[in-house]
Amino acid sequence: MTNIVNFPKIEKRKKPLPRQRVFYIGFRYVGPFLCQDVQNIFIKRNGLKEGIRTWSLITYGKYDEDDYKKYSIELESCEENDLPDLLNEFDVGNQVTFDELKEMGWTGEVNYSAKIIQIAEKNNHLSSNKNEINLLKEE
Repeated sequence: MTNIVNFPKIEKRKKPLPRQRVFYIGFRYVGPFLCQDVQNIFIKRNGLKEGIRTWSLITYGKYDEDDYKKYSIELESCEENDLPDLLNEFDVGNQVTFDELKEMGWTGEVNYSAKIIQIAEKNNHLSSNKNEINLLKEE
């Protein structure tokens, strides 16, 4: 006779947040036309407050032209789910993917969707309509 002992399943630990808190996203041009300056954009993962994590969009620069030291300047701050919209607002949303944001510790929800068009079906549909008359054409 054999005794069978059931052990509880071992739950995998979540991947811990990276120790790094500030990540380079990209650059953008600021200033008037033909007199633009390049501004490097970083995001900073802030701590949890009441279960909600906030993120900041920062850059490094001098307060005055005479300063010899660069300071971190916070441009904007938002909650976790609003981070993709904030990046799009500052024109750097196309320089980072959702997977890269998740590697940085972002755990927000993806609210973006798009209509998927099957190219092969559309080409077959267009090729079958070759002989139809275009009714939108002005006569």
